[in-house]
Amino acid sequence: MSENHDYHNQGGLIAFIGSMVFVFCFFFYIVFINKGVTLDENVSDPAPAGAVKFDLASVKEPWLENPEVALAGQKIYKQNCALCHGGNGDLVGGLPNARNLVEGAWKSGGGLINHYKVLQNGMPGTQMASFKQTLQPHERWAVLNYIETITNNKSKDTPEDVAAFAATAD
Repeated sequence: MSENHDYHNQGGLIAFIGSMVFVFCFFFYIVFINKGVTLDENVSDPAPAGAVKFDLASVKEPWLENPEVALAGQKIYKQNCALCHGGNGDLVGGLPNARNLVEGAWKSGGGLINHYKVLQNGMPGTQMASFKQTLQPHERWAVLNYIETITNNKSKDTPEDVAAFAATAD
């Protein structure tokens, strides 16, 4: 009988050398060629050329009906409220036990004054959190201005009552 003098597994050796060549080439590419990922992205809606940027903080009476304030309120709503109430306030994509803002069956009374108090203080015993620390007063009014544009149950508060409340609200 003849002895096998092959001490190496040639297929395994070729696979090992091939994988080492791949790892070396990949390492070389990552270190010397690839530019990497930049984390300095600033994603925002592009403004049309020559458009004037709207400053919500400069609005003296954000509780009054105003399309620019409502648009700013929509952006704030999408960032803070849409997760629970849905993207359009109709609970589509939101939490099932949250309030449907389009139907407007208000739990703590209707009107801008009651809604402001809910945004400011939350609703104890529910998932509605307080936004007093998160949103500035003008941002809360902007969100309410936006909600007034989408709800079927509009506020019956008079502008005078809302202005008197807004003067004392924080």
